[in-house]
Order: sequence, then C-alpha cells, then structure tokens
Amino acid sequence: MKQLVSLILLISTTLVGFSQNEDCNYKIQIDTEEEIFKLTNEKLTDYLLGTDKNVFIYFSLMREEDVKSLVIQVSVNAKEKPPLMCFNKDSRVTFKLEDGSYASLRYLGVENCGRLTENEETLNNSTSEAAFLLDETNIKRLEASKISSMRITTMQTDFDIDFQEVLSNSQIPIPIYPKEFFMNSLKCLE
Repeated sequence: MKQLVSLILLISTTLVGFSQNEDCNYKIQIDTEEEIFKLTNEKLTDYLLGTDKNVFIYFSLMREEDVKSLVIQVSVNAKEKPPLMCFNKDSRVTFKLEDGSYASLRYLGVENCGRLTENEETLNNSTSEAAFLLDETNIKRLEASKISSMRITTMQTDFDIDFQEVLSNSQIPIPIYPKEFFMNSLKCLE
C-alpha cells in the first residue's frame, strides 16, 4: 500500500509538468539583462515497478547563461539498501537515436554520489541527480530524431534504458511520450 501511495504522489507531481508541456513549464526562470537561468520541471521518462524495488527516471532541462544541460534524476525505492549512482569527470549519458545516430553528453560538475535515506517501516530510497552538457551538435541531433535508448555511465557501472513509445495507465491519465522528450522540450532552453 505504501508503494502505491508513493507511486501516485510521484506520478501526480510529474503530470502537472506534462499537462503544460507546450508552454515550457519552468521550476525556475530568471531572464534579465544581468542573468539568464532556466530550469524546467522534472518529467517522468521511465519507471520500473516491482515487488521489492521501484525505479523512476526524470529529465529536466537547465540553462545558465550560455551553458545548456540535461538534468537526470534517478530515484530508487527498495526493501534492501538501494545503490547510489556516482558521477565524476568520466561520466556521461549516451542516447541512441531512432535515425541511427548517437548523442553523447559529458557530465558537468564535481564528483557526486547522490543521497540515501534508510527507513525501517517503509522502503529505503536512493536519489541520484546529475547534469550533462548539451552542446550545439548534440542539440541538433536530439531535435531531429526520437531517442530509442540511453546508457548512463557512472563511476561504478553502466545503466542501459530502452525507452517506451508511450507511458500510460490508470495512474498516468495523460500519456507521456519519452522518446519525444528532446524534440518537444529543447525549445524551452532558448
């Protein structure tokens, strides 16, 4: 039951962002002569529900002055202590696109291992978040084609995700199209 409540809360928070997708729903937007900073709300792009573990992957876009980036958040809820994803200068995320090309984004920032919350009465949680540079070459690739899969390269291992065409069920009444995330959202960085 607690898992179901957690799922409903996570998905309902995400749905607010998806319902306003066309208008670039920003969590933070500062656009003045002195400063430009934009951060879109997180959007659910994949999830896995199991009896012992739930995984949720969210994307958001960030712009600070001329630097544009993809922010990935991975949240794992599990009975056993879930692993933390650690990132360093060698970490990257690589997207395979449906047109056969690839977009590889390098990690921005200092070494980072996320945070772990251990609970005795509910599921344990690990949350890892990392920003990856969106250069002009990769932006053009991502705008032109749907994504089909993603590899997250961390300090310890690689994680591979195949994206679904659509996420929709009774808890997600408004369909989510993860493969079209960049095609629909990159305009929010302009």
